[in-house]
Amino acid sequence: MLQSNDKKKIENYIDKIIESLRKDARKSISSGMSDKQVINKITITTVNKFTPESKMILSSTYNMLMEKTLAGSLYLNAENKAAFYQLDILKDLNSKFVFDIPDKIDYQESKKEFDKWVKCGAVVVVGGIVSIPLKSLTPIGIAVIIAVIMAIVLKDDNKVGKTDISAIIDNYLSDIKKSVFLWIESVEKYYDEKIAILEKGMKA
Repeated sequence: MLQSNDKKKIENYIDKIIESLRKDARKSISSGMSDKQVINKITITTVNKFTPESKMILSSTYNMLMEKTLAGSLYLNAENKAAFYQLDILKDLNSKFVFDIPDKIDYQESKKEFDKWVKCGAVVVVGGIVSIPLKSLTPIGIAVIIAVIMAIVLKDDNKVGKTDISAIIDNYLSDIKKSVFLWIESVEKYYDEKIAILEKGMKA
C-alpha cells in the first residue's frame, strides 16, 4: 500500500492539474462561449491533459510501491529481487490501459464502448464516478473514460442551459478526481495482490 505521504504527493499533483483545468474553463466562460462550447472545450482539454498524465501517475504510483517493497528484508536476497523485477508489474499494469489521445472525441462511440465495459464488469460506475477493478483482460481507454464522465454528469442535453455552467464544470472535475483516486486504489490493490503471491514462494 502507498504511504500516507506518497498519497498526499499524488493528491497534490492531481489537484494542480484539476485547478489548471478549472482556470481554463473559467476563461472560456468569461470569453462569452456558449455552454455547449465550454463543455466541449473542457472535455477535450481534460482528455488531452489527463490521458498522458494518467500514465505518469501510474508510473509514479508504481515507483512508490516498488520502493517500499524493495526496502523489505526479503529483497536483500538477490534471487528475490530478481524475481520481483522479472514479474514486471508495471508492464502488466500498462497493458491494461490505452493511453492514446484521439484526434477527436466521438461521444456516441465512447458511450457505446463504455457501456460494453460496464456490462462485462471491466468498469463500475456510480453516479459520475468510475472505478476500474483491473480484473478484465480488455484494455480500458483512459480518454473514453474521461469523455464519458462528462456525458454522465450532463445525463442529457436538457441540463445544458438549465444548470449553471460553472456547477457542471465543478461536478465534472470533482468526478474526474474521485475516479482517478479510485483508479489508484485499484492499482494499489492489484500490485499488493501480485506481491503477496510472489512473496509466498520466496526464501527468507
